[in-house]
Amino acid sequence: MALLKRRGGADPDVSDAAGTATGSAETAVELTGELVPDDGPRRTAGKGRPTPKRSDARAARTQTTATAKKPANRTEARATRRKQSQDYRAAMMSGDVSRLPPRERAPERVLARDFVDTRINVGPFFLIAAVLYFVGGLVPIGTVRFAATILMLAGIVAVVVDSIVLSWQVSKRITERYPDSRVRVRAYAAQRALLPRRWRLPRPRVSRADPRP
Repeated sequence: MALLKRRGGADPDVSDAAGTATGSAETAVELTGELVPDDGPRRTAGKGRPTPKRSDARAARTQTTATAKKPANRTEARATRRKQSQDYRAAMMSGDVSRLPPRERAPERVLARDFVDTRINVGPFFLIAAVLYFVGGLVPIGTVRFAATILMLAGIVAVVVDSIVLSWQVSKRITERYPDSRVRVRAYAAQRALLPRRWRLPRPRVSRADPRP
């Protein structure tokens, strides 16, 4: 009989624990106004939204910055681009490296330009040969036309050989000074060498009498 009474009656310890849990839940409801499950003293209520990923937050900051720097209208943007182009043009004409566009300020390009400007190139002489070839083609004399053709072919061969030698010299200097550089300057130097000195942009800042870089 004693065993049956104990099973049928309520356990005082269990009742006290249940009352304590109920009281804690009611206290949480009264303080926060929300029904927060009481799973233990170490858990707190969430902030109500998922935590954004680092990539999403970075993209949002970048978009905000781009929006802040965007001109107010097309007229302002056009004026800004025009002013920037004028500044770059003035820097190209003066040869001031500090004011050039970022691409032209690369030390590899500066070295290539200085090397070309201190060198006697075949390119300007080839332009003279091209003019003589054009004029000779207008002369109704076979000998003159033949001579103009031979001069033009010799000029082409000379330009090709000079461009190959120039590319090798510039590449060698770039490798020695900037071994980890990935800037390509061979074609850049060859194109600059084809033009007369006064037509080159950015303007030469060294003379032929200066030592080669």
